[in-house]
Formats: sequence, C-alpha cells, structure tokens
Amino acid sequence: MSRPSEYRCEEKVVTLLEQAKLSLNALRFVHATYHHLDNNPGWTPSHMSLKPTPTDDRICTVLAAELCAATATPGANDISMIHEGINGVAEHNLFQHLQLDGRKVRFRYSKHMAEAAQPLMKSRFVFLDCDLIARMRSPWQVLFYTRAAMVTRQDRPIFYIPRVCPVSEPWSDTKRTWLAAAARVGQMLDQKYVIIPELDARREKVTGVRVKIVHGATKWSKGKLFPRYATEPVCVVAHGKACTLSRGELKQRIDWTRATGP
Repeated sequence: MSRPSEYRCEEKVVTLLEQAKLSLNALRFVHATYHHLDNNPGWTPSHMSLKPTPTDDRICTVLAAELCAATATPGANDISMIHEGINGVAEHNLFQHLQLDGRKVRFRYSKHMAEAAQPLMKSRFVFLDCDLIARMRSPWQVLFYTRAAMVTRQDRPIFYIPRVCPVSEPWSDTKRTWLAAAARVGQMLDQKYVIIPELDARREKVTGVRVKIVHGATKWSKGKLFPRYATEPVCVVAHGKACTLSRGELKQRIDWTRATGP
C-alpha cells in the first residue's frame, strides 16, 4: 500500500460481498469499516472473531464522519450513506453488532465475516482504493473494480464477472448493466476489456463471462487476447464505450495484442 486510502481486502470477503447482493451504499459502508480496521493498528477483523472479555467487548467505535470521508460520495455533507448502509446490511450475516449512536458507529463483524477477513499465508487478496469506491455509481461498478484490481498486475490479467448464472442472473438480462460498469471502471483505471461469454457443455446457456484486461503494462501475445471463434458475441470496452464485435471483426483481430488496435 502506498496511500492512506488503500487497504487490503481478502478474496473470501470479496466473495461474501458478491453473494450478499448489497446496494451501493451498503457496499460502501462495509468497505469503509474494512478500511478503518486496516488503517488502525490494534483493530483487525481477526480481533473481532475472539470471544469478548470483561474489559474488551470486541466492538469498534468510529465516527460516522470518518466512514463517510472514506467511501461516501465526494462532497456529501450528511451521513445518509451510513443510514442506508446500515439498513442495507441488516438482513445479511456480516455484522454481529451494528449501531449508530449519535455521531458514532459501533460495529463488530460476525464470526463468518471476521474469519473471511483474516489474512492467511498464500491466501488471495486485493488492494483497493476507497477514493475510487467513493466515485463509483453502482454496486456493479464496485464489484467489477474489485475483481479487476485483484488481477491487474498480472502479465495477462483475466477474471470472471461475478454472479452470472443462467437461472438467477442470466447474462442476457445483466449484460447491459455489467458493460456499463466496465465502461466506467475502465475509464477510472485507464484499462480496456475484452469480454467473452462462455456457454455450457450443451451450448445452450451462458455459464460464465471471462474478462481480459488490457493496459499499458500487460503483455498479451498474438492469439491470446481474442478468441479464434466465440460461441457468443464478444464485446470490447474502451474509452467509456462498449462495442460488440461481428464474427468478421473477431476474425480480423485474432493476432491483435491490444483491445483497440493491431
């Protein structure tokens, strides 16, 4: 980490938040509490997983304004994010104790959340920037950013869009939402994306959507960025726009190593 706004987030927590299907402000709230713990020595999620003692209830107290300063919309002059965030996480098993007490928020993660947040040897994690989360406009942007940030340092970074499921969240229904999220995040991170849906063995339903990231430091080689043939339309997201490629356009790009040029 190099900036006070950055913090480490474990992949198990990322998965929990994806599964919870939280609203934007609920996601912002959880990330703000995570950032607070990560940036304050003596307070860690693993500390919250321990049993309370007569002198330590394992409950963290933080000013609501501090959490808002981390991930609320820049320029916001109230704590509506806190109210909406607390309401948004109420039905999920993320907090064992959560209370807004005047200007203060008192919270303790649930055992499930605290254990997921424990950094373990060789466990996967991502460094996130809460200043970026504060500028995002939808939960899908936060989720897309989180997965992109996790792999962006790789030579040929690839990740799968979360929650795409033929039954509960089919790609046909969510495609526009995710492409819009990719367009926004790509502008913020100066990245471009090649988005490739994948069908099941029967070639009937989209069971996953692979995203290949392209930026100034990636090292894609010929034939590795664009597929030779795609069972579903491939999209390129660049400069804030999404474009669906025809089969002819896809064929022309087989040897390209950049998303928008040979």
